[in-house]
Amino acid sequence: MADSREVVEGLLSRPLWGDRPLPTLLVTGDTKAVERVTGVFRNHLPYSQPAREPDADLATLVETMARELGRTSVRRTLLPAPRFPLTDFVSWAWDQHKNWPGGWPPASRQRTDQVKERFRARFWGRRLFQGESRRRWAAGDFLIRAAVFIVPVATLVAWWLESSLTDLISLVPGAVALVVGAVAIVVQTARFVMGASFSRWFRTKTLGRLRREPGESRPDYATRLMDVMETEPQLIEELLVRALLEDLRQAYRRWPRIPWPSWGRGLYALIVLDCGDPVHKRFLEILHEVTEKTPVSAPVLIVAKAQAAPPEPADPWANGSFDDRVKLWQGAVTRRGPRQRLVFDSDDLTFTEPFRPRLGRVRLRALGYWGVVLSLLIAPPLLLYGKNWFGCGPGMTRAGRECVGLSDNLSEIGPHPLVRPILERIDEQNRKIDTDQRVVTVFYLGPLTTSRPGDDQVAGSAGELSGLAARQLAYNARGSWQIRLEYANTGQDFRHAEFAARMIKERAAGDPDVAAVVGLAWSRTETQRAIRLLGDAHIPVLSTTNTADETPLVYQGRPSPYFFRMAAPNSAQAMAVEQWLRRGLPGGEAVPPGKVAILVERDAEGRELYSRDLADGLTGQRGGTAKPPYAGAERYVFANPDELADRIERACLDGATVLFYTGRANHLRTVLDLKAHRCGDQVRILAGDEVTDKVGQLLAENALENQPAIDFVALNDMVRVPGNATQHEIERWIGRTGVQGVSRVHAWLSYDALLAVTSALDRIKAKNVDESVNIAGSVAYNLRGLGVDGLVQGASGPFYFSEDAESHIAFPRQLRLYSVHGTKVDTVGACTVDEKEPGTAELKVACSFR
Repeated sequence: MADSREVVEGLLSRPLWGDRPLPTLLVTGDTKAVERVTGVFRNHLPYSQPAREPDADLATLVETMARELGRTSVRRTLLPAPRFPLTDFVSWAWDQHKNWPGGWPPASRQRTDQVKERFRARFWGRRLFQGESRRRWAAGDFLIRAAVFIVPVATLVAWWLESSLTDLISLVPGAVALVVGAVAIVVQTARFVMGASFSRWFRTKTLGRLRREPGESRPDYATRLMDVMETEPQLIEELLVRALLEDLRQAYRRWPRIPWPSWGRGLYALIVLDCGDPVHKRFLEILHEVTEKTPVSAPVLIVAKAQAAPPEPADPWANGSFDDRVKLWQGAVTRRGPRQRLVFDSDDLTFTEPFRPRLGRVRLRALGYWGVVLSLLIAPPLLLYGKNWFGCGPGMTRAGRECVGLSDNLSEIGPHPLVRPILERIDEQNRKIDTDQRVVTVFYLGPLTTSRPGDDQVAGSAGELSGLAARQLAYNARGSWQIRLEYANTGQDFRHAEFAARMIKERAAGDPDVAAVVGLAWSRTETQRAIRLLGDAHIPVLSTTNTADETPLVYQGRPSPYFFRMAAPNSAQAMAVEQWLRRGLPGGEAVPPGKVAILVERDAEGRELYSRDLADGLTGQRGGTAKPPYAGAERYVFANPDELADRIERACLDGATVLFYTGRANHLRTVLDLKAHRCGDQVRILAGDEVTDKVGQLLAENALENQPAIDFVALNDMVRVPGNATQHEIERWIGRTGVQGVSRVHAWLSYDALLAVTSALDRIKAKNVDESVNIAGSVAYNLRGLGVDGLVQGASGPFYFSEDAESHIAFPRQLRLYSVHGTKVDTVGACTVDEKEPGTAELKVACSFR
């Protein structure tokens, strides 16, 4: 036969999921058997064995059990003992009634105020943490409970503030969440310690007449309990027992969303009583009545000594009114459980020596609970801010294999090999800055690292950095104000442009010498959010090849007044394409709309703006009521090379003679191959400016031989202009680095962007300047209308910025129309993009064809 202590251990062991009802074991005969069967568990779980006291009453017994259960727990689990706020409250009310000076009820009319004063003295202030150490431990326990819930919530609040309120620097959301979270933790801990969070149980309907009324304060409720105690003390005795059982139930309740210590408890509580004591016997009688009348099943095993088996108690529905008896019977039938009591003779118990409780599983469960608690306390802030603490330097965060954000330390950035020599030379130029002059900072915002091998976008970054460095070198040589270049890495595909912009915004908040940001070459939602952040900080952004008309529309459809575009927008390209199609591509006649298939790239996350925006420029409304000529051109949307193959084949089967490709350059080889093998000779490929660098690369590799012809629009000349001294200046700078594959168009546009900034600085220097005032706002003000009175002579050609209050585009811009077949490059035409009227920023595009 199994050792009876093993059976008791099985009863005390708590299942991982769900709780089971526990019996009350009455052991008759040798009372020492009770000691043997329960004593081994004394120091391993919440345990109570109240002594027999001749003058004790039920309240004293219950208070003793609560005190003993509340100071014992499982060893080496760090789990707190159960807390008994409900029991403490009813016991306090009982004690006040019993020991009130002069007896209860007092003759004084001020009894309500007296009760409130005593209540505050007992349940408020420092008194809570004085006396019994279990109260201080309870405060620590409740502090952890509140923190486990509030820390993740506060972290979510910080995340929401960072993502929704872009006018805040990143430290502010964290600080707000920290303060609010700390206040919430303190308030909730105080509510736990004072019992306010648990006292709503007194409002449950099953308490009947003793139910706490809506709006009734706890002191007023205690006063009513004392009045009832005067006439019907048995009701308060029952409430006291039920409060003890409810406190135990709360201690073992598995909260569905909050990992309280109840999840980690692997052993139920154990109470040992002696039926020879009338108070103990009375407790068991009330316990039986409560479990018969209500669905209460407390997570506690009660083992009681008894001289003889007590008589079976009468059913609770045996007496009373007809209505009450029927209701009690219906409740008992619904529960359909056996009686809680089990009676054994001491001779039925079996003991084998030695016996030791098996607590390994219990401690493992507690360890798992603490692991969850630590995860909830540490993981949320770590996920939100930890990337700034580990792996990358300050101002940076890790994104896969990339470190993105703001840094002037190349070892932290780990730049692509193509741009590293350029960045190293820029660092050398930064070190040679004359610090006796005012040093103005300009940030480059673009991809310095990639997560895909062989990616083409770093060629654009290399060009932009080269153009900036060439202009920095020339400007700093003048011996006046100095330009310092710093880097904000957006990572692959500009996916982290918003984070990088946020770091710039933080820096600018405490640095009046931050002047501008140059870069943001791609048209994506990430660059849109970056423009919004920088615009909110009043920092001008000069974009190189970001051509989507939609990009600067960050204020409910209105453009950021701090966004300055160096290249012609997509709408101008679309007008040039329209004129080209209506005239006819090389070797052909005018192309009707029904013969044009627009290939539109759509990424899975909907972040790509360029392709859709260029397609909208050709087919969308441009003002007025007349439809544009190519509004009826069919769109073929693709998200990957497989879909692209299907769309090209379908377009050719539909009779298209022109495939207008608006996607990114990395799919250009796919387009050429598919056109060659799935479409007829009469079909031509037409593309936007995105493919310019890729075509130049393929020409250099002689990779277009025996490939279909491709016609495309370029933002500028693909070849250098012999008389342009600025282009020669850039070439000399690039030549000294020894870097091959640098995009010249990006270099020219970035040079001109910094040229515009330095021209604005020259205007500012001509006035009395307060160097404590942020210079970025002054730069933005002086960029507006720059060159209107006399064009700025740049690497991409002469230009000026419109005086329009919101839209700032460099005018005039040249678009070149090229046709490439094999190794032969033909310039088919050129288009000039300018304002229709001065100061309006409305476009007019005039094309001439050869």
